[in-house]
Amino acid sequence: MRMDQHCYLTYNTIERLIMHARKVKNKDMDQQITPSGKVITIRAHEVILKGRNRSLFMKALVRNIRVATNGLGVDKVTAKGALITAYLAESHDWNEIKTRLSGVFGVQKFALAYTLAPKITTLEETIATTIQIQSSQTFAVRATRSQKNFELSSSDINAHIGAYIQRFVPSAGVNLTNPDVVVHIDVLDREMLLYYSSCTGPGGLPTGTSGRVVCLLSGGIDSPVAAYHVLRRGAQATLVHFHSFPLTNGVSRDKAIDLAERLTQYQYNSRLVLVPFASAQQHIITSVPAALRVVIYRRFMVRIAERIAVTENALALVTGESIGQVASQTLENITSIASAITSPIFRPLIGMNKQDITDQAKHIGTYDISKLPDEDCCSLFVPRHPAVKTSTPLLEKIETRLDIEMIINEAIKGIEIREFTYP
Repeated sequence: MRMDQHCYLTYNTIERLIMHARKVKNKDMDQQITPSGKVITIRAHEVILKGRNRSLFMKALVRNIRVATNGLGVDKVTAKGALITAYLAESHDWNEIKTRLSGVFGVQKFALAYTLAPKITTLEETIATTIQIQSSQTFAVRATRSQKNFELSSSDINAHIGAYIQRFVPSAGVNLTNPDVVVHIDVLDREMLLYYSSCTGPGGLPTGTSGRVVCLLSGGIDSPVAAYHVLRRGAQATLVHFHSFPLTNGVSRDKAIDLAERLTQYQYNSRLVLVPFASAQQHIITSVPAALRVVIYRRFMVRIAERIAVTENALALVTGESIGQVASQTLENITSIASAITSPIFRPLIGMNKQDITDQAKHIGTYDISKLPDEDCCSLFVPRHPAVKTSTPLLEKIETRLDIEMIINEAIKGIEIREFTYP
């Protein structure tokens, strides 16, 4: 009897030991395949629409993400397909990372995610300890599955985890159309990502993938927004500001420097070219009828900017012009100004109204700088009734009174260059 009992106990003991060993083994395996800590999952925007050269755009985007998050505890950034993963150190500044990623062109959305072993039980355990759904809220589960060998399909994951969540929060409702909280689950080849909310990026193309342009930066509301738009299309911008110091108080120069610093947050390296324009204006005032001066000013500005573009290896100029906004921006005057050079001039704001431009300036952080009062060089000596309809032949005839090359060379000789980097 004792012998049988002893044998029975021994048998049960062995069975328990075997089961325990299996649990330990499975736990160890989970630990081996589960990355430690959290990651940032980042989805690219229109980069994914590129064909054979997609890898070049993705490399540029990864590079820009690394630059933008430098010094914030991001250990490594990798890309696979349209998904970019930023691995975090134990000590990281998520709030500042979030702020900087929100300005990286090419990013569609991003989120702080938990990394898990690709097992439904592991997913359940993590949700149980990280759930962020209140009793009064609605939720939806949205799973994607690139690993087709996973034990459940995407729709099965949605249903299974949805029911699992309701065990913890019975009063939470399901709303698949407009939920308060979205539980995102991405099943990848070697891991699973879980996150509850995502942040929106600016989209567009990675800065530095579309060549260089020269942006005329007036110091007003419009031109920084125009620069932002071309940066969002992947261009790198050299910024050019014309000032009339010492005929003016120099505030416009200070504003241009502040605006250049702000725009550098979107392109990481900027060059600001400060061009003295007072002498050119004095020559123009003495030889040009008052009604034509503003248009002549601008013809000389684009000529000088074109010369700078050659030295900067830039392929086009960018201005903040919008049709009909001021006298110099009628179709006739825009055409007359453009005829002074052969380089293309991009006008990203051409069809926008002032309120739309102002709203965008507030969004990108340039409005508070631009609205500061200053003495713009083009407002200096402006006539009460400037011409709204000029023609190229008329302006060319007037300009025969001026030494065009001397005026251009004098301005270029006096330029000052400022360099900016970010972060």
